[in-house]
Amino acid sequence: MSAEDKKSGVEEAVGNIQQLSAAQLSEIQNLLLRGAPLGAAAEEKSGAVKPTPTYSTFSDLTVEVGQTCPLITCPRCPSKICLSGAATFTSVEMKMGRYRVDGPEEEVLSKFWLLTSLMAFENIGVSHMVDKVKFLSCADCEVGPIGWHNITDNTKYYIAAERVRYVE
Repeated sequence: MSAEDKKSGVEEAVGNIQQLSAAQLSEIQNLLLRGAPLGAAAEEKSGAVKPTPTYSTFSDLTVEVGQTCPLITCPRCPSKICLSGAATFTSVEMKMGRYRVDGPEEEVLSKFWLLTSLMAFENIGVSHMVDKVKFLSCADCEVGPIGWHNITDNTKYYIAAERVRYVE
């Protein structure tokens, strides 16, 4: 985060605090004194309600080759893997390791979202290389493998369509 971004964030926070009444500030102070995190205390007293996202699975989608993706998230935690439109649907076969404890040791998958740059991801973890392939996982909770990347082509990163969630 650049110094300019930090300054902008601080200015926005100060503006939000200045809009609170003295009673609201007193309530936030009391929450903080009882050990509530700053963000939670401010959200509770400001009345801001975050909408609960509606998640769906790949089987809920109607997708054709070449179509762009909806917002893709980790199947376990709320971390964003990539934003809507950042990847295109493609069909390519890849043998991937176990994803679920009760699943097969390996399975061949053929439905993937293709991203053309590592920078197109919002959040992704990358494994050590195995036979010129690096497997992808959630960088926050490390669930995976949810995708793969062959190091011989730095323009193709694949996310397994059936191993992630989607936000509508």
